[in-house]
Amino acid sequence: MAELNLHEWIEVNHYMRDDYRLLVAAMAARQIKDAPAELQTLARAAFDKIAVPGARSFFRADLIGQRRALAKAMPNQPQVSALVIALWAQAAAAQIGLLKQAGTMAGLQFAEEWNWQKGLEGFFEFEAIPVLSALADKLGEQASSQDADHLKLAALWLGPAVTNREALTVPPAPEPTTEQAALSSYVENDDA
Repeated sequence: MAELNLHEWIEVNHYMRDDYRLLVAAMAARQIKDAPAELQTLARAAFDKIAVPGARSFFRADLIGQRRALAKAMPNQPQVSALVIALWAQAAAAQIGLLKQAGTMAGLQFAEEWNWQKGLEGFFEFEAIPVLSALADKLGEQASSQDADHLKLAALWLGPAVTNREALTVPPAPEPTTEQAALSSYVENDDA
């Protein structure tokens, strides 16, 4: 079992395919105008320093240029990676909510005050959160490949929000199937 060590968001780039990083970057760029004021200010200050070929500044570039510049900066700039993921989390609220609901049903408890500021602190690797990771995989089986990727990233985002951390590594006991229940009662009656 892996330990619960927070990893900086720059390390999430190891898990991302290039096409998915572009998608996350595009979602983040679109989300800036609707982000909470403090997150918007931080993103504007950090992203304004990113050069976009063919544009005078990041914010004068079109979305295609912005997403390429963000995706290129993410593996090399920790602050950019963290801010992109925080903005992505705002844009991917539906997928995060779905995974959170599944986690709650599986016995996980989430911090009520979880927000983008706390999310910026980092993530637990997949090996440290097998229950949440498995839930994301299961939900992703019926989803598009992009939504499945969003659910996996949502698992990383939500991992540190879990308050009963021991439940992240120990799956709940499965409900017995009808056959198992019948066999169990047969064995118990036979022993009597």
